[in-house]
Amino acid sequence: MADLTGTTPGTAGLHTEAVLTSRGAAVYLAGELDLESAEQMTHAVRTCLAQRPSHVRVDISELALCDWYGLNTLLHLHREAQRAGITLVLSGAVRPQLARLLAVTGTAHLLTGSGARGISAARPNDPAQSGHCPTSAASADAPHRDPDTPSAGSATVPAGALA
Repeated sequence: MADLTGTTPGTAGLHTEAVLTSRGAAVYLAGELDLESAEQMTHAVRTCLAQRPSHVRVDISELALCDWYGLNTLLHLHREAQRAGITLVLSGAVRPQLARLLAVTGTAHLLTGSGARGISAARPNDPAQSGHCPTSAASADAPHRDPDTPSAGSATVPAGALA
């Protein structure tokens, strides 16, 4: 399968990849999510939302940084998905910087809520039933994901970050 999104001009700090399966969609982020790269992530998530999956899992396990603008963009996409009847949650390990940001803003429950448990393994077992969310942007620099590899699980905020 080809990567469907990747580095675009001006956003060399973020790589995205989106995968659509019969059970939902996943968007994988690697690098830095900030003012300059948020539009790239928005495009990947909206492309998946347009396919009307039951849920979209945003894997942040390779996200090195997420600033306030990146978090604000995730929250806007969460509300957009809710209005469409689609669940959007974060999955993967939450880095301490993002955990603090979620704690300070009181938004951890919105993006890492209990609904994440049911979709943490959104990758398909049958590659014939999966595909990338259709989009025209692609990059050889984007991280390639094997759809048969299980995800890292639901995002959790370390207890110390909420204190």
